[in-house]
Amino acid sequence: MRKPQVFQNFIMDSTHWDGFKFRDDDIIIATYAKSGTTWMQQIVAQLVFDGAEGIDVAGLSPWYDFRLQGSETFAKVEAQTNRRFLKTHLPAVSLPISPKAKYIYIGRDGRDTAWSFFNHQSNFTDERLSGINDAPNRVGPPMERGADNVHQFYRD
Repeated sequence: MRKPQVFQNFIMDSTHWDGFKFRDDDIIIATYAKSGTTWMQQIVAQLVFDGAEGIDVAGLSPWYDFRLQGSETFAKVEAQTNRRFLKTHLPAVSLPISPKAKYIYIGRDGRDTAWSFFNHQSNFTDERLSGINDAPNRVGPPMERGADNVHQFYRD
């Protein structure tokens, strides 16, 4: 396994993967944000759990490199006895690649991604934005709310 480049910003921290113990059947869902991650997690959950209903996908498949994840999340992932499937938004150079794992990558037209991110971010409350920006050990500049107009948001 190669040593990935460290990637840290206001929302992601690739060092969360340091020391991660891959299993032979792990699935890593790797996408750029707002590119179909949750949709793919749902599909994988249905395949892993034979179509069962009521699966806690967010609990079973956390965004592993989300900066606000802590040791409790990592311990829950380690304790899972099912086939694990985790999500990441890291760039490829910062993601550990293991021959034990299977990787699913999703691409989406950048225009659609921008529109989706505009809708996502415009629903942030001031408290949510503060929670991201005021968390301990933030790296890099704060996350900005962005333009109120989708056309300007896209240009920016």
